[in-house]
Amino acid sequence: MARDKDDRDVLAKTAARDDAHGLDANERKVLDEALARGETVRKTVEDAVAEYGRWLFVQLFGGDTALVLERRDEHPLWIALLLASDGPRLRISPETLERALLSAVYDKRLNSDAWRSLDYGRKSRLVRLEDEKLLRKAAQHVLATNLRSKQVEAYVRELLRAQGEPVQSRLTLGRIGAKLERFTGEFAESDFVTRATQVYAAADEAERSAMLDHVDSAQKALATLRAKLVSKSSAKPARKKARRAKPRRR
Repeated sequence: MARDKDDRDVLAKTAARDDAHGLDANERKVLDEALARGETVRKTVEDAVAEYGRWLFVQLFGGDTALVLERRDEHPLWIALLLASDGPRLRISPETLERALLSAVYDKRLNSDAWRSLDYGRKSRLVRLEDEKLLRKAAQHVLATNLRSKQVEAYVRELLRAQGEPVQSRLTLGRIGAKLERFTGEFAESDFVTRATQVYAAADEAERSAMLDHVDSAQKALATLRAKLVSKSSAKPARKKARRAKPRRR
């Protein structure tokens, strides 16, 4: 059966791409299966993280959206979970925990068909906006333009800049405490100290000097942080900026 010109062009372009990769027919088949299996893994992982976020929302916060959005940084269970994150007991980052939790919150809070149609990967990137009106509009845009996850990340950064919001990850005392606990926990272990001492003893003078400089820099950074914190400890607590999500619905 004769093929029309469009079919021939598509076949030619496909063949050119395959030739560029240097894959034969069997290798292309293996690659196709690897890609399909990889996509299955991605969906499985995302589904599991989304389910974990829903569980946290109900078990830690009782399904109270206002409690999560306005006062989660004061919640003792949430603080304890953040402290355990990225550690031996919970090898999940604080950012992943927060994105999973907020995705569950907005699943309940947003009355948006576009939001409900998005997969967790894209929702978890949009939640950084933390504004219901903006989230609805962004979800519609992402769905209409079929943005992929990396594209959604860039789109969110643009929206945050346009809103005058910080682009970096949200910082809380719980996160700072978790970072310090992981840092001190590792360096205070007797086995680590013993091995570090042995490596130090075997090093030459230049390496030893550089290592001591690193230790001095770390001490100076922590001393500066402590001094700043102590200087603020006598001041009255600053009033917390109201979050943009105002309605207190359950």
